[in-house]
Amino acid sequence: MTASATLEGGPEARVERTFPALDGARALAATAVLLHHVAFWTQDYTPDLVGRIFSRLDVGVAIFFVLSGFLLARPLFLAAVEERPAPRTAAYLWRRGLRILPAYWLTVVVALLVLPHNEGVAGAGTWLRHLTLTQIYGSGGLREGLSHTWSLCTEAAFYVLLPFAGAWVARLLRGRVTRPGRALAALGLATLLGWGWLVWIHAADAFPGAGLDLWLPAYAGWFAGGMALAVLSVCARDARPVRAVTELGASLPTCWAAAGALFWVATTAVAGPQGLVRPTAPEALLKNALYLGVAVLLVLPLVFGDQRQGWVRAALSSRAGRFLGDISYALFLVHLTVLVGGLTVLDLGPFRGNLFWVSVAVWVVSVAVAAVVYAVVERPLRRFRRLVPERPAAATTGAATAQTAPSARV
Repeated sequence: MTASATLEGGPEARVERTFPALDGARALAATAVLLHHVAFWTQDYTPDLVGRIFSRLDVGVAIFFVLSGFLLARPLFLAAVEERPAPRTAAYLWRRGLRILPAYWLTVVVALLVLPHNEGVAGAGTWLRHLTLTQIYGSGGLREGLSHTWSLCTEAAFYVLLPFAGAWVARLLRGRVTRPGRALAALGLATLLGWGWLVWIHAADAFPGAGLDLWLPAYAGWFAGGMALAVLSVCARDARPVRAVTELGASLPTCWAAAGALFWVATTAVAGPQGLVRPTAPEALLKNALYLGVAVLLVLPLVFGDQRQGWVRAALSSRAGRFLGDISYALFLVHLTVLVGGLTVLDLGPFRGNLFWVSVAVWVVSVAVAAVVYAVVERPLRRFRRLVPERPAAATTGAATAQTAPSARV
């Protein structure tokens, strides 16, 4: 799940301000994941079209991963094509950690202490694994109300890897703003390797129960898709691939209609069974590829299209869209605890309740809770973002000296 970088400052925040419609896209993705979980808990993964749609709304995770790949990699690639130093890794990691960990830790504490199903099973190992985002590395690590945090574990692995993988791709861009082919080929190779990992896990049933299908390699293509959009967004506009995506992105209806068609295919049996039933290797691969296509086509016109054109972009970048985008990370974190806790309080239990009314109630309550978390936890912590500066102290001092030296000589 991508947390907005606006509070972090730094290059990532500047990217978000350049593409304001991505705020609303983040909110849509969070809502899709919420509805996916509500439908599971109300036993509405029915075989009809509506049930199949709700069962595939976990495509919101793919959208988050594509957004992460784009927003976090673009500063690296922009620095490369402008032939200036890359953003400082220490500052980037500090800002990311400060942005995602406090609200996440609060969610873990509430879920493990409050939800009845976690009573008596949340030992020291459970606490340690959840607090360190390592609960997917091994079997039986995900506790009630926190099962969705597997994606945050995968995102965290991407955050740590990005400065190194991104620097490698960035080197392929230096001096080649009109020829991004090598960088795109490298990202394509990463996607293929990720698909190979996915097929191996499902075909060989490698390490059953170990959760290897939740690890970063299985979703390399989703992050690479966002990084590919970042590559194209910083390259010369007369480069052939850039011209192609710019023309495509100019028509949001075309992109979103194509995304809808791929999503419809994903709702059919060819993309695997609904729910928690393990898919075959071809089904897992096809579903992963379809979700990648859906996510890239949804994000593409919000990057390459005219940011002022059309009511969809206007709505996504509106004040309401920005607000929901700001709190979308907390919405993602708290919604499952709200859902499970609410069903428990109402004595409905799992697999009961009306899909519509439960969805409305969970969304409204989760938005309210998320707004409080944002205001009380996330926003106040931005004051600490500069504790690790974007430039080392020596470099900052040197730059200041260089600026003041001419006047000293006058």
